[in-house]
Amino acid sequence: MGTSHNLGQGFAKSFKINFIGRNEKISLPWQNSWGISTRLIGALVMVHGDDKGLVLPPRVALNKIVIIPIISKEGKEKILKKAREMISKLKAFNPILDDREDYSAGWKFNEWELKGIPLRLEIGPKDLEKKQVVIVRRDNHKKEFVKELNLDKFIQKTLDDMQDDMYKKSRNFTLKSIVEVNNMDELKKAIMNKKIALGYLCDSEKCEENIKDKAGAKTLNIPFEQPKDLESCISCGKKASYQVRIAKSY
Repeated sequence: MGTSHNLGQGFAKSFKINFIGRNEKISLPWQNSWGISTRLIGALVMVHGDDKGLVLPPRVALNKIVIIPIISKEGKEKILKKAREMISKLKAFNPILDDREDYSAGWKFNEWELKGIPLRLEIGPKDLEKKQVVIVRRDNHKKEFVKELNLDKFIQKTLDDMQDDMYKKSRNFTLKSIVEVNNMDELKKAIMNKKIALGYLCDSEKCEENIKDKAGAKTLNIPFEQPKDLESCISCGKKASYQVRIAKSY
């Protein structure tokens, strides 16, 4: 979910959308919107990307692997032949073969890192002799030498591990970014440190506006699990109605 909005009944009135309710009367529907599109793409880039570019979680990557033959004058045709064979054997991962000869191997490495392809497979003259390939993970740049015989199983396991590792890393980062606050000063400090504040609020719109004015932040959501004993509102000091997450929008 990228965003959610209560659209009310305005669109239903404008476009004359109605239904017969349980009371057998004509009613106007209440509509909502659950957006994805560019918001989720932006979140993915910000959460997982690094200084080298995009890092795509394997399950959302269209192409799971890119195969880069290390081409030299000697054995060029054999290396390209082997790379094309791998394309066929590994089609389940929708691989890309980068056999361009007008770019160096280093250039290709950087380009595909920028685009976030999860795994890079390298094959050169020595790898051909040893019947192996070099596999490099995009997320942690770990390099391993893998025999051709076990290649498909190794790739699948590596993709699963990468997916799990990326999820855990982003989840841990989020949890560590949440700090509890008990008053306005603590809230301001949390927001200045780019944290997500977890504090108590009443139902007053004035308190939300006060938080926006003094801390430059807004309420993000109300956690489903609420404490049994709610403390005082961090804005007005009265009995709180909820414990909420508060942060700044960037």
